[in-house]
Amino acid sequence: MDSDKAQVKLWRIVQEEGGISRRKAQELIASGEVDVNQVTALDPFMPVERDEIKDLWLRGHPLSLKPPKLRFYRYHKPTGVLCSHDDPHSGNTLGRLLRSEGFVGYTWAGRLDQDAEGLMLLTNDGDLVHRMTHPSFCVRKVYHVWVPRLPGSEKMRRIFSDMRHGIEDAGDVLRIVSGEIVGRKPHVVITIAEGRNHEIKRLFKHFDLTVVRLKRVALGPIKLGDLPAGAIARLDDEETATLVDYEESLTPTRRAGDNNVAII
Repeated sequence: MDSDKAQVKLWRIVQEEGGISRRKAQELIASGEVDVNQVTALDPFMPVERDEIKDLWLRGHPLSLKPPKLRFYRYHKPTGVLCSHDDPHSGNTLGRLLRSEGFVGYTWAGRLDQDAEGLMLLTNDGDLVHRMTHPSFCVRKVYHVWVPRLPGSEKMRRIFSDMRHGIEDAGDVLRIVSGEIVGRKPHVVITIAEGRNHEIKRLFKHFDLTVVRLKRVALGPIKLGDLPAGAIARLDDEETATLVDYEESLTPTRRAGDNNVAII
C-alpha cells in the first residue's frame, strides 16, 4: 500500500478519488479534464506524491484526497450484470449498481462473465484487488459448473486428470487444482488458482462440454455462503482480519502479463 510520500501515477489517484475505471481516468487526464493544484494535467502517467496535491479537480468538481477507510463487501452477482464501470451497450453494469448504492471509489475483485453468477469482492482497496485477481498470485477460486449432460464417472476422472496436468489453448496453459462431481443433480465443483480469461469455459470446451451455468462460491478465504443473488453484505471484523492476513501472505509465484486478468 502506498504511503503519503510514495510516488504514484496521477491516473491512479484520479481513479481512486473519482470512483472511475483506470481507462476512463487516463482518458480524462489526457483530454484536459483534470486540474492538479490549479494547473491542467495532460499526462496520466505523471508521477505525483499525494501530500504535494493540495487540490484535485475532475471536470470542474473537487475530489477529496483524504485516505479512505478500507472496507470489504461480499456481493452475489446475478446473471445479467456486466462487470464494467460503464458500457455504451448495457445499462446493467456493476459500476452503475455501485454508484446507485453509494459505493464511491469502489471496484471489485474477481470479474465474472455477464452470464455467470456468484461471489465477488467489493472494496476500495486497489492493492488488494490487484493481488486477488492477478494470475501470478495464484488465488484459489471455487466454482460450481453445470453442463447439459455429464460423461460417465470414469471419463470424468480422466478429464479431471488432464485438467490438472494442463490443457494448451490459444497460447495459454489452462489447469485446475481439483475437480469433483457433487449433488443429487450431479454437477462439477472446480478449484482453479490462476483464473485466465474464460478459463473454465475453455477447459470444458476442450472436452466438447458446454458450460450452461457457472457459479463462483469462494474467492481466497471468502465464501459466498447463503447470500442471496443481488445482495451485498459487509465482511464482519473476523472475515476482514482473515482477508487482510491472507492478502499480506500473498507473493507472486511467476511473471504474468497484465492482459491475463480473469473474466471467468
